[in-house]
Amino acid sequence: MLARHRVIGFLAGLGLAALPSWASAQAELAATGAAAPPAAPAPVERPARPAPAPAGMDPSAGAIRGVDPVRAALWRAWSAPDALAGRVTRLQRAGLAAGIGSLDAPARALLLEPALGDPLERAELAVQLAPELPAAHAALAAARAERRQLFGAWSSLQRAAETALAHLEARLWLEATLYDALFGACVAGALGFLALAAAAAFPRFARDLARLRPLPGPSAGALAAALVLTPVALGEGAVGLALGLLAFALVNGSAWRRLWALSAAALLVATLFPLLERRAESRAALVLDPIALAAWETEQGTPTATELARVVRAADGDPLAARALALRLARQGELAEAERRFAQLLAEDPAPDLLANVAAVRLLQGHTEDAIALYERAARSSTSAVIRFNLAQAYGRAIRLDAQDIALREAQSLDPDVLSNLNHRYDGEQALVAYLPVPVPPVLTRLEGSEATAGLARAVRRELAPGIAGESRGDAVVALWLAAGAGLLLGFVLRRAAGPEEDLYLGIARLLQTRGRDASSRMAQLQELRHRQHRAERAAGVLAWLVPGAAGMVADRPLLAWLSVLVVASAGSLWVHQAGPVPDPLALGPLPGALIKLALALLAAVYLVLLLVALALREKR
Repeated sequence: MLARHRVIGFLAGLGLAALPSWASAQAELAATGAAAPPAAPAPVERPARPAPAPAGMDPSAGAIRGVDPVRAALWRAWSAPDALAGRVTRLQRAGLAAGIGSLDAPARALLLEPALGDPLERAELAVQLAPELPAAHAALAAARAERRQLFGAWSSLQRAAETALAHLEARLWLEATLYDALFGACVAGALGFLALAAAAAFPRFARDLARLRPLPGPSAGALAAALVLTPVALGEGAVGLALGLLAFALVNGSAWRRLWALSAAALLVATLFPLLERRAESRAALVLDPIALAAWETEQGTPTATELARVVRAADGDPLAARALALRLARQGELAEAERRFAQLLAEDPAPDLLANVAAVRLLQGHTEDAIALYERAARSSTSAVIRFNLAQAYGRAIRLDAQDIALREAQSLDPDVLSNLNHRYDGEQALVAYLPVPVPPVLTRLEGSEATAGLARAVRRELAPGIAGESRGDAVVALWLAAGAGLLLGFVLRRAAGPEEDLYLGIARLLQTRGRDASSRMAQLQELRHRQHRAERAAGVLAWLVPGAAGMVADRPLLAWLSVLVVASAGSLWVHQAGPVPDPLALGPLPGALIKLALALLAAVYLVLLLVALALREKR
């Protein structure tokens, strides 16, 4: 775990160069007075009598009625006159009193409202309000980098990268963007290398045809194009073009070049099926299960009225919504109803986090020994430092100081950072326990495997492979092998008919051995051969710099060519998909831009190394 954090920290540190530009953009936004969301929820006016429940809520279910007491308490804490830091402190305490550890919505409002103060101060206060919001840490990293506080910026960016994996909205966005970029890179890389391999096979193809029958170069090119485009004409689309390029690339070339051409075609088939299906799942997870997303937002503590309504309406038939509603009721003080709902959930799934939340409710009701028993049961099946922190608080209530010290030591050994944060934020507060919101993995499991993902994948596949090759994986594999067999057979027949090809040195030897011809004529022909070779080498040198992968082909290192094309395709796909499939849900801030610029810089360095290695190998030849 520590090694993974160090790796993330190292990569995050390299991305600091991308942060000042984001901070400058934020300053420009403040200067232009761009509109931003308000710094806090709209004021809530208490009606003279209880307001009716919103549409879709069942008042008989013991659900949330009228004014949301949690939101009202947060608003009262924020709206009292004071300096910004004082208002944020009161707001955080109000959240902790309700067991909310991360107030995402107020933190986002702080980040988006330039009128509230200096960017660095707003970012620091946003991190204080929402320590689990990646955008807050990324904004703090940007503000520190703008002020040349590089060590602090490095630490904040590392924290932003870590919290992004544990934040549902951030993780969903990152996964969808990653699969989009990976899909684009694989398709573009496979097609690009196949086109390069086919182009490299064309000169030998043209010379073999010329030995069989005098044929101008344009005619040979037209014949090659007809062979490549035949699958496209048969209705196979972009995948048909790839199959045609594969067949032509296998007509001529070394065994290694043919092997890597086959690997590029195999990558394209894998992209069209398992990768495309996973990409469809990541996109569908953003929109296809609003109840799961609403339940997660509710457990985080600051849901919208719509999300809360969805949770209440689905609570009777959806375990995730039922859990979120139980936690919400506990936070607003309806402990008996919350305990009843938690007990129903525990009967079906005695998960450690549910046990801990029931224990918190029992502790707040004054049943300390019951709470300790539940916490101890949860701790036996969990490695959570938060559960042991809560257990230590319960031991403290029962004045069992030795047991409290042992529980705190266990929490310290499991995750010292979490324990330090909890001690700092909960010290002296009335709320001595922290509720455990639902973790990200169960929600991701719920969002995966939707029936709609298959239809979404088929729709995209139909655009690339409208014919037989796109019907199933088996059909695609059969089409690939048919194209490969056709190319190999054509190459074998052509070589047998045209005979072996002579290179420059064989041509010179043949001319020198020719008898009965004028010596000056032979010298002129030798000079022409040398000039032709020099022109070919100069053209190859220019192409090596201008065309990705050409240097590897010229050096007869197809693996270098394949890697070079894939690197360039990855960089292009990252650049195209940097905005994501949907706008950032105010969860990541400048983090994606910094990471993408870092990735582009690394890809550029890798491509330069591959290019220089290929050129050096070409010189050795």
